[in-house]
Amino acid sequence: MRMRRREFLRLVAAGGAVAVSGEAAPANARPLQKTPRIATSERRGDPWLELDATNLVWNWRQIQQRVGEKKVMAVVKANAYGHGLVGVARALEQAGARHFLVGKLDEARQLRAAGIKGRILNFGPFGEADADEIVRLDISQNVYSDAVRALGRAAQRAGRRAQVHIKVDTGLGRFGVHHERATEFIESVAGLPGMAIEGVFTTLTEDAEFDAVQLARLKDVCSRAAQRGISIGLRHAASSAGILDFPAAVSELDMVRPGIMLYGLYPSVRAEKEHKLDLKPVMSLKCHVAQVKTLRAGESVGYHRAFTANQPEPVATLAIGYSDGLPRTLAGKGSVLLAGRRCPIVAISSNATIVRLGDAPAAPADEAVLVGTQNAATISVSEVAELTGSSVYHVVMGMSALLPRSVA
Repeated sequence: MRMRRREFLRLVAAGGAVAVSGEAAPANARPLQKTPRIATSERRGDPWLELDATNLVWNWRQIQQRVGEKKVMAVVKANAYGHGLVGVARALEQAGARHFLVGKLDEARQLRAAGIKGRILNFGPFGEADADEIVRLDISQNVYSDAVRALGRAAQRAGRRAQVHIKVDTGLGRFGVHHERATEFIESVAGLPGMAIEGVFTTLTEDAEFDAVQLARLKDVCSRAAQRGISIGLRHAASSAGILDFPAAVSELDMVRPGIMLYGLYPSVRAEKEHKLDLKPVMSLKCHVAQVKTLRAGESVGYHRAFTANQPEPVATLAIGYSDGLPRTLAGKGSVLLAGRRCPIVAISSNATIVRLGDAPAAPADEAVLVGTQNAATISVSEVAELTGSSVYHVVMGMSALLPRSVA
């Protein structure tokens, strides 16, 4: 039985567990905690992000369908790519996610404190002083050096087992034990008291030819470890790009690690054009008009007189700036939606953005959309990325963590 969007939102607003695509919510699922909706009449100051939980779950389902029976580790690092760590993880766990990847130990702490029950892999480093907490919170830890021994000692002190994923450097050259030494390292980790190997993985370079070399190296490491009688857990390598472009990294391993696609975005311009998955954007960036005025000919706005009017020019000042995550380089290139019309951006400072109104009606407290849809018009994250010469990753991860986030 398919759940209608209205019913989904009603249950979310009531704080109840939501069944998606006819599946019962898992017993350990927690209600999706959302920032209370703030009425337009009350929100007059700070900009905010609106997150579409229905689209988030839709994207999760699209990825699941593509990879079939393979396990899916939801990548929620970098504050869930700017979307809000805890809210996104709760929504995904409620939809059925059982594995999460974070980039910092503090993110793992936040998820456990928020009641997330699934497996959490800390992709980032850790110190010996962190070992006891990692074991106590049942966090899986990325390991590739002798630092793993601290986890073994902590596990012995706690009378528990430390869960680890072993990172193999198959050619990216960033983190990991070199693939030529990886089998011996895996064997040494397996021999430590209180240690459980939950997975062995690598990160692909996203070079089509070299990815195949990396996959072969990872599989060889795992095969040799298995021949020595070592249980290596889940093998994984494919991120969003791998899921779309490198099917062998999906079919020949046990798990995938989608990140950017969860949020309705594609890992490259090419991938967006190919549209192999029907993804729906999750994030909208909004603010309100703070002031409206008409410049006289010769009057200017912005530092260093960023824009000078040649004739009477209606402009609006918006309560948002680059300190909120709006790329400063949009000035002179990008637009804002007001009353469903595109209004060119002429100046951006830390807390204010000035736009030319043209014939667009505007008044203080009117809602402006910097990313998202208003009426029939849309400004996408990929449009912003193209205009600023960056990527969708930079745009969404650049959103300030201080921005209020509400689930719509």
